[in-house]
Amino acid sequence: MSSPFGEAVQSLVQGIASLGVAFYYSWNLTLVILCTIPALYLVQSLVASRLSLRVQEQAEKLQSGLKYITTALTNIETVKCFNGERYELHIFSNIITLAANSYRWVANFRSIQIGIMQFFTLSVFVQGFWYGSHLVDIGDSTPGEVFTTFWAVLMAMSGMTQIMPQLIVLSKGKTAGAKLSLLTKQMSEIDQQLESQGRTRPAQCPGDIEFRKVTLVLSVSCNR
Repeated sequence: MSSPFGEAVQSLVQGIASLGVAFYYSWNLTLVILCTIPALYLVQSLVASRLSLRVQEQAEKLQSGLKYITTALTNIETVKCFNGERYELHIFSNIITLAANSYRWVANFRSIQIGIMQFFTLSVFVQGFWYGSHLVDIGDSTPGEVFTTFWAVLMAMSGMTQIMPQLIVLSKGKTAGAKLSLLTKQMSEIDQQLESQGRTRPAQCPGDIEFRKVTLVLSVSCNR
């Protein structure tokens, strides 16, 4: 997750800095260009919720497939004795197929996210040049300020576009980390239950070896 997290932070800083420059030169043009952001946020939130479900479903299928293949390899002698190769392969193939279908949905939702973001990015050109020319005509802004604001907003939108794929990778890492944390917690609770029973702990452990009530048996053999 180190590389996606670094790129996500870089894109976020780029977007915030570009928005600051845009508001400094022409706040009204910036607001007109960014008026589609609420609609973009709603659509992206809807797609992101569906994407998160598919990512979790894919992780569960992969975990189930790993469980079956690990069990088959660990008990390979039993599988060979009962001629269960085809059965184990059939189960593993079905699970991998379901995981592949989930990943196909993940790829589709990711493409939808990127496509929507690209559409709103291109819409910036129409809004920027139309309202920018209007501001120049009424003398409210200069062409230089219009172009500076336009490109600053465009860089901000580009930063948001680049952060979307990184957020998908980070969401997968978050899901994997949550499962690993849950597994570690469960193992810790099991260990605590075993330790609390107190059946395997000695009463004392001085560190010396003592022999008590030992009987020595001597056997003598005579050879003639």
